[in-house]
Formats: sequence, C-alpha cells, structure tokens
Amino acid sequence: MLGRPMTNSRKGGEGAENKANPAPISPRGGLSELILKVADVPRAVVFYRDVVGLSVEGEWPDWAWLWTGAPGSLPRIGLTSKPLSYGAAHCGGPTHFAFAVARAAIPAEKARLEALGIEVEGPVTFQSWKADSIYFSDPDDNRVELCGFEHLNAVKGRT
Repeated sequence: MLGRPMTNSRKGGEGAENKANPAPISPRGGLSELILKVADVPRAVVFYRDVVGLSVEGEWPDWAWLWTGAPGSLPRIGLTSKPLSYGAAHCGGPTHFAFAVARAAIPAEKARLEALGIEVEGPVTFQSWKADSIYFSDPDDNRVELCGFEHLNAVKGRT
C-alpha cells in the first residue's frame, strides 16, 4: 500500500495500490523538518544543543525548534512532549516529518494524493514561513507533510 487510504479501516476498502498515478510528482526540495516526541523537552534541548551541537531556534515548556545546520537554514528538528500538531494531532503517529516543495505545487499534490485514494488534510497556511502545507499518513501512521515554500516557486522545475 502506498499510503493510508481514505477509509478509516486498514483492511478492506480500496487502497492506494489500486490507483493509477494521475499526475507527475512535483520535485522535492529535501527534508524540511522532523518532529520527535520526547518525554521532557528541556532535557531533550540540552542533549541536542550540548551533545549533538544544534542551535536552538525557540524553546517553550512543551515544544522546541532546533536548526540541524546553519541557523535559519532548513532542515530543522522539532521536539515536543505533546501530541503532534498541525495535521498530525489526530493520527497518533509515532513521527512527523516534512518535505519541502514549491508552494505553487501544493494544489496539484493534494489532487494527486487524493486521486491515489489517500486522505489529505489541508492546506494549512503559515504566513510567517510564506508556506502552505498538506498532511497525510503513511501505512504505519507516520504523519507526512509536504510544505510548500514560496521561495521554491522561483526554482526551475519545482512547480
């Protein structure tokens, strides 16, 4: 099975493997983010900052963002002790991650995924990032995000 089908049932119903690919897949801009569920965010921040060497973008009692490379450059890692949010809260998946795509590709990607029989949530708009995201689950309930960044619209071959 390619992804989680629109039906809530894991068995029965029409799965994505029976659908023809209705449209080309837009180019990917690499990993945008990875969100990890942790027991203690402040403790995890200390580990990823002081042991791994990541720079902290922002930290709150139940959430933190850290840069995995140069500050301000994707990808980044999120740490949370709460249920996953922004499209992942209801699925209970063990992990959430996002791939960067051109913002202009989001409507076509949503239509392509739905034509494959995959339930898609969104788009959700993030004004501060100049991005729109859609969310769907893989066969193991990990929450996958395609995050459409405005700046990738200008990259040839990304729309």
